[in-house]
Amino acid sequence: MSTEHARYLRPAGLPGVEALHASFVTHAYRPHSHPTWTIATVERGAARFELDDTQQRAADGELFVLEPESVHTGMPAVAGGWAYRVLYLDPALIGTWTEDGRSPSAARWVVFRDPVLRAALTRAHDALADPRSDLEVDAAVLAAVDALRPHLAPGPPARRTRPEHAAVRRARRHLEERWAESVRLAELAAVAGLSRFELARAFRAQVGLPPHAFQLDLRVRRARALLAGGEAPAAVAAACGFADQSHLHRVFKRAVGVTPGRYAASSSKT
Repeated sequence: MSTEHARYLRPAGLPGVEALHASFVTHAYRPHSHPTWTIATVERGAARFELDDTQQRAADGELFVLEPESVHTGMPAVAGGWAYRVLYLDPALIGTWTEDGRSPSAARWVVFRDPVLRAALTRAHDALADPRSDLEVDAAVLAAVDALRPHLAPGPPARRTRPEHAAVRRARRHLEERWAESVRLAELAAVAGLSRFELARAFRAQVGLPPHAFQLDLRVRRARALLAGGEAPAAVAAACGFADQSHLHRVFKRAVGVTPGRYAASSSKT
């Protein structure tokens, strides 16, 4: 029977690039988003996930590409779960590697097959997983980005929701400014100028997450930065508004796929 394992990779010589190599049987990602591009290769089994109110399924041999800030889940689609490898790329990095320097959008939506891109991603992941020269890792990742280009379109990602309501914008800004603080829905509704029910409905419709989950996303992102900088998980939990280290552990693993300790130890010396 397949077991669960996950390994995170952050190449020291290549900022803006991270990778996850994982096999999950029961693990389920809560609704969340990444500030990065997500390029995944399914290597065994199948996964299903919700993405912007659509249902998606990716099986062995298939790829899926998610634009930055896409709210999604992730869970097994078959009894044996799934294994996959993911490349996370900073949007600014994609822009610097495109011919016109602009951040692109996804040209082909979500799940597809492309043997050329799959082979390039395999070489990039192999280079990231084993200690190699900086030049070799750079070249492999650049080749993967080059193979990704047919699936990118010029211009920034299109908004998949209605134009943001001013009340939601105020509530979102309030949470971004107080991401580590305890914020009640009544307080947020007062800032937005809506009732609690109206705000909860409008926020979920336009952001893709309810306010509490959005704030958790902000905390996880800050936690990742602190852990990558060498901060201890206990100190990160306190700094990021989690009740304790155990709370950080649960939320972080459900969003990132590895524990805070494993993530902190993931920098590779390339």
